[in-house]
Amino acid sequence: MRKLVALGVTLLAVAGSVISAQIDIDDDFMRNVEDSNKSLANHIAIKNAKGVSGDTQELSAMFAQIEAFYAAKGDAQDALDISKKSRQLIDEIGKSVASKNFDSANVMASDLSRACKSCHNFYKKS
Repeated sequence: MRKLVALGVTLLAVAGSVISAQIDIDDDFMRNVEDSNKSLANHIAIKNAKGVSGDTQELSAMFAQIEAFYAAKGDAQDALDISKKSRQLIDEIGKSVASKNFDSANVMASDLSRACKSCHNFYKKS
């Protein structure tokens, strides 16, 4: 009986996470992603490693939510792939800045912006 209750609690938690991911991915959330992405580009341009670190942490968490949203939604493989690619780019940007390679980070930040744009071409509603 306890195992059944534990299973029920686990299923409710998973369902709550999926619902939470669906609720959190709205226009305001995506504007926050866009603002953080712009902040990242600005911090890279002025070679502010601490600012880049904060932005990459924030963006990584946001893209984890986006990835979870599209994984739960299903039938959105392009968006799922783009969100995974974006998280990889964010990780690489952080590593480049940690090694003081701001030029490489700048190129990857441009790639990140293009990835966002490509996803919007598929999924953004007018």
